[in-house]
Amino acid sequence: MKKIIVSITLISLLYSCKKEEKTAEITSKNNETASIKINFNLPPVYLDSLKSEKEILNHLQQRKKEIIKLLENSSSPEENDLIYENYRKENDSALVLLEGKQAGLLEKFYEFYDYNPETEKSILKIPESEKETVRSYGQSGIEFWDIGEAITELRMFPDFYSKIFNGKLTPDYQRYLGFVSEENKVLFVSDASISIPWSDVAKRVLARESFLNDFPASKLDKKVQGELQEYRAAYLLGYDNTPTQNDGGGFTAENLKEFQRFLKENPKSETSAIIKTMLAMPKDRYEMYRFVNHKLGLPYEE
Repeated sequence: MKKIIVSITLISLLYSCKKEEKTAEITSKNNETASIKINFNLPPVYLDSLKSEKEILNHLQQRKKEIIKLLENSSSPEENDLIYENYRKENDSALVLLEGKQAGLLEKFYEFYDYNPETEKSILKIPESEKETVRSYGQSGIEFWDIGEAITELRMFPDFYSKIFNGKLTPDYQRYLGFVSEENKVLFVSDASISIPWSDVAKRVLARESFLNDFPASKLDKKVQGELQEYRAAYLLGYDNTPTQNDGGGFTAENLKEFQRFLKENPKSETSAIIKTMLAMPKDRYEMYRFVNHKLGLPYEE
């Protein structure tokens, strides 16, 4: 009888120990998860302006590794959306600091482009004295971006974020990041002129119309709405040095042909409805400008 009691006691103790170990393991995992989630909600990491250029570049490289690690441990695409938003804010702030430290180089960077009149193209030829600087920035995901009119800015490479966050975001953020990364590979406007074909401007309009139709409750709604109206205005009216209308108030042959193509291929687009009204209007540049801006809810001078 004593042997039976002893056996039962031992079994009970073993079970109790196993239960305690399991509880401790669960508690540990819960604490670890809680710690990770706290990291997800941390605000962007902004650097002090007194940091040296080298310190900022080293921070950017290290921070990228940390972000990739966060994404590996995240529990949902929604958390990844937050990481993406905060990470962009961090980098945008760091770029401002770096532009201040490289103001001299940025001011003269346009001089490094060698223009060939036969091909009408410019080739970037960086002097040996500046190659190491440009290389070190590239290692941190930064490029010197010529935006025309002898102006150069710093920005993250067009595919910088898409490479890090591909497949990690909610469907709406993933869609948005996809078409924006592609669009940013080329310069849209320079010297008050649209730099891409009109059909490509139309693609930007349609990408945003499609996004808003597919994701009506997206957190990106306001941002995409704003971009849509800006691209619509550019597509319908052009810019100062690339207007869609001639001096007589009628549409240029190129733009008229483009509008007709758009109407045929996208009959249900809201932009098509605006184009139809424009084509029926009298040839008056001011009235066309006033109509389009009023229709899009954009400011204009009376």
